[in-house]
Amino acid sequence: MTGLIAIDESGDLGSAGTRYFSIAAIVMLRPRDLKKAADFIPKDKIEHKWNNSLPGIRKELLSIMSDLRFNVVYTVVDKNNPPDKRPVYGNALYEIVLRQVISDAMDVLPCKDVNVLLDSCRFITIGRLKDIVHDEAIKHNVNVKIVNKVNSEQNKCIQLVDFIAGASRVLYENNDNIINIVRDKISVARRR
Repeated sequence: MTGLIAIDESGDLGSAGTRYFSIAAIVMLRPRDLKKAADFIPKDKIEHKWNNSLPGIRKELLSIMSDLRFNVVYTVVDKNNPPDKRPVYGNALYEIVLRQVISDAMDVLPCKDVNVLLDSCRFITIGRLKDIVHDEAIKHNVNVKIVNKVNSEQNKCIQLVDFIAGASRVLYENNDNIINIVRDKISVARRR
Protein backbone atom coordinates (compact mmCIF):
# COMPACT_ATOMS: atom_id res chain seq x y z
CA MET A 1 0.00 0.00 0.00
CA THR A 2 1.26 3.48 -0.91
CA GLY A 3 0.55 6.46 1.32
CA LEU A 4 0.32 10.08 0.31
CA ILE A 5 1.88 13.23 1.73
CA ALA A 6 0.21 16.38 0.32
CA ILE A 7 1.91 19.68 1.17
CA ASP A 8 1.06 23.38 0.86
CA GLU A 9 2.04 26.68 2.46
CA SER A 10 0.33 29.77 3.85
CA GLY A 11 1.74 33.25 4.24
CA ASP A 12 4.49 35.02 2.36
CA LEU A 13 8.25 34.57 2.49
CA GLY A 14 9.32 38.20 2.87
CA SER A 15 10.00 40.39 5.90
CA ALA A 16 6.81 42.39 5.32
CA GLY A 17 3.31 41.04 4.75
CA THR A 18 2.36 38.19 7.04
CA ARG A 19 4.31 37.82 10.27
CA TYR A 20 4.04 34.03 10.21
CA PHE A 21 4.77 31.52 7.48
CA SER A 22 3.39 27.98 7.61
CA ILE A 23 3.81 24.76 5.70
CA ALA A 24 1.43 21.90 6.42
CA ALA A 25 1.06 18.33 5.22
CA ILE A 26 -1.82 15.92 5.18
CA VAL A 27 -0.56 12.37 5.61
CA MET A 28 -2.87 9.55 4.64
CA LEU A 29 -2.98 5.96 3.53
CA ARG A 30 -5.72 6.41 0.95
CA PRO A 31 -6.59 9.72 -0.74
CA ARG A 32 -10.15 8.45 -1.09
CA ASP A 33 -10.42 8.81 2.69
CA LEU A 34 -10.74 12.55 1.99
CA LYS A 35 -13.48 12.15 -0.62
CA LYS A 36 -16.24 13.59 1.57
CA ALA A 37 -14.23 16.79 2.11
CA ALA A 38 -13.15 16.92 -1.53
CA ASP A 39 -16.78 16.64 -2.61
CA PHE A 40 -17.59 19.70 -0.45
CA ILE A 41 -15.28 21.84 -2.61
CA PRO A 42 -17.29 23.18 -5.58
CA LYS A 43 -16.38 21.79 -8.99
CA ASP A 44 -16.28 25.15 -10.75
CA LYS A 45 -12.69 25.28 -12.04
CA ILE A 46 -11.79 27.88 -9.40
CA GLU A 47 -8.90 27.26 -7.07
CA HIS A 48 -10.66 27.17 -3.70
CA LYS A 49 -8.17 28.16 -1.03
CA TRP A 50 -8.04 29.40 2.54
CA ASN A 51 -7.50 33.01 1.48
CA ASN A 52 -10.44 33.18 -0.96
CA SER A 53 -13.01 31.34 1.18
CA LEU A 54 -15.47 32.81 3.63
CA PRO A 55 -14.98 31.98 7.34
CA GLY A 56 -18.15 29.87 7.39
CA ILE A 57 -16.91 27.76 4.46
CA ARG A 58 -13.53 27.28 6.15
CA LYS A 59 -15.19 26.14 9.36
CA GLU A 60 -17.59 23.78 7.60
CA LEU A 61 -14.82 22.22 5.51
CA LEU A 62 -12.58 21.68 8.55
CA SER A 63 -15.56 20.19 10.41
CA ILE A 64 -16.10 17.70 7.59
CA MET A 65 -12.40 16.90 7.59
CA SER A 66 -12.42 16.29 11.36
CA ASP A 67 -14.40 13.08 10.79
CA LEU A 68 -12.06 11.68 8.12
CA ARG A 69 -8.93 9.52 8.30
CA PHE A 70 -5.64 11.41 7.92
CA ASN A 71 -2.89 12.99 9.99
CA VAL A 72 -1.62 16.55 9.95
CA VAL A 73 1.86 17.92 10.50
CA TYR A 74 2.76 21.57 10.27
CA THR A 75 5.46 24.06 11.09
CA VAL A 76 4.75 27.75 11.65
CA VAL A 77 7.61 30.26 11.72
CA ASP A 78 7.65 33.78 13.11
CA LYS A 79 9.77 35.08 10.24
CA ASN A 80 11.13 38.15 11.98
CA ASN A 81 11.79 36.51 15.37
CA PRO A 82 13.13 32.99 14.79
CA PRO A 83 14.55 31.01 17.72
CA ASP A 84 18.16 31.51 16.62
CA LYS A 85 17.57 35.30 16.26
CA ARG A 86 18.77 35.30 12.65
CA PRO A 87 15.82 35.86 10.31
CA VAL A 88 15.73 33.87 7.08
CA TYR A 89 13.43 34.82 4.20
CA GLY A 90 12.58 33.74 0.69
CA ASN A 91 13.45 30.40 -0.83
CA ALA A 92 15.88 29.56 1.99
CA LEU A 93 13.07 29.86 4.55
CA TYR A 94 10.76 27.80 2.35
CA GLU A 95 13.31 24.99 2.06
CA ILE A 96 14.06 24.89 5.81
CA VAL A 97 10.38 24.66 6.75
CA LEU A 98 9.57 22.23 3.92
CA ARG A 99 12.33 19.84 5.00
CA GLN A 100 11.01 19.86 8.60
CA VAL A 101 7.45 19.15 7.45
CA ILE A 102 8.55 16.32 5.14
CA SER A 103 10.58 14.77 7.96
CA ASP A 104 7.66 15.02 10.40
CA ALA A 105 5.25 13.63 7.80
CA MET A 106 7.46 10.61 7.22
CA ASP A 107 7.54 10.03 10.99
CA VAL A 108 3.74 9.59 11.04
CA LEU A 109 3.38 7.82 7.69
CA PRO A 110 1.23 4.68 8.21
CA CYS A 111 3.20 2.62 5.66
CA LYS A 112 6.65 2.48 4.05
CA ASP A 113 5.75 3.43 0.46
CA VAL A 114 4.75 7.02 -0.29
CA ASN A 115 3.88 9.53 -2.98
CA VAL A 116 4.71 13.16 -2.16
CA LEU A 117 2.78 16.00 -3.79
CA LEU A 118 3.60 19.67 -3.30
CA ASP A 119 1.50 22.59 -4.45
CA SER A 120 3.14 24.00 -7.54
CA CYS A 121 5.20 27.07 -6.61
CA ARG A 122 8.26 29.01 -7.71
CA PHE A 123 10.03 28.70 -4.34
CA ILE A 124 11.64 25.33 -5.04
CA THR A 125 12.53 23.41 -8.17
CA ILE A 126 11.24 19.91 -8.74
CA GLY A 127 14.84 18.68 -8.65
CA ARG A 128 15.50 20.23 -5.24
CA LEU A 129 12.17 18.92 -3.94
CA LYS A 130 13.13 15.41 -5.04
CA ASP A 131 16.53 15.75 -3.34
CA ILE A 132 14.92 16.77 -0.03
CA VAL A 133 12.29 14.01 -0.19
CA HIS A 134 14.87 11.36 -1.01
CA ASP A 135 17.26 12.58 1.76
CA GLU A 136 14.44 12.37 4.31
CA ALA A 137 13.23 9.03 2.95
CA ILE A 138 16.65 7.50 3.59
CA LYS A 139 16.63 8.82 7.18
CA HIS A 140 13.12 7.42 7.77
CA ASN A 141 13.49 4.16 5.83
CA VAL A 142 10.67 5.15 3.46
CA ASN A 143 10.32 4.03 -0.15
CA VAL A 144 9.38 7.02 -2.34
CA LYS A 145 7.32 6.16 -5.41
CA ILE A 146 6.38 9.59 -6.81
CA VAL A 147 7.49 13.15 -6.04
CA ASN A 148 5.71 15.87 -7.95
CA LYS A 149 4.57 19.48 -7.92
CA VAL A 150 0.88 19.79 -8.87
CA ASN A 151 -1.53 22.63 -9.52
CA SER A 152 -3.92 22.89 -6.62
CA GLU A 153 -6.91 23.70 -8.80
CA GLN A 154 -6.46 20.23 -10.30
CA ASN A 155 -5.82 18.35 -7.04
CA LYS A 156 -8.34 18.25 -4.19
CA CYS A 157 -5.80 16.93 -1.65
CA ILE A 158 -3.63 20.00 -2.24
CA GLN A 159 -6.68 22.26 -1.93
CA LEU A 160 -7.58 20.59 1.37
CA VAL A 161 -4.08 20.91 2.82
CA ASP A 162 -4.15 24.61 1.90
CA PHE A 163 -6.98 24.99 4.43
CA ILE A 164 -4.87 23.24 7.07
CA ALA A 165 -1.88 25.47 6.31
CA GLY A 166 -4.06 28.58 6.49
CA ALA A 167 -5.67 27.49 9.76
CA SER A 168 -2.27 26.73 11.32
CA ARG A 169 -0.90 30.14 10.33
CA VAL A 170 -3.87 32.20 11.60
CA LEU A 171 -3.60 30.52 14.99
CA TYR A 172 -0.51 32.67 15.53
CA GLU A 173 -1.13 35.50 13.06
CA ASN A 174 -4.64 36.39 14.27
CA ASN A 175 -5.07 34.35 17.46
CA ASP A 176 -7.77 32.39 15.57
CA ASN A 177 -8.01 28.84 16.91
CA ILE A 178 -10.01 27.37 14.00
CA ILE A 179 -7.27 24.71 13.65
CA ASN A 180 -8.70 23.17 16.83
CA ILE A 181 -11.55 21.76 14.72
CA VAL A 182 -9.06 19.18 13.42
CA ARG A 183 -6.90 18.98 16.58
CA ASP A 184 -7.40 15.19 16.80
CA LYS A 185 -5.74 14.86 13.40
CA ILE A 186 -2.62 16.83 14.34
CA SER A 187 0.35 14.55 14.91
CA VAL A 188 3.08 17.21 14.89
CA ALA A 189 2.65 20.96 15.35
CA ARG A 190 5.80 23.04 15.48
CA ARG A 191 6.24 26.74 16.08
CA ARG A 192 9.68 28.13 15.40
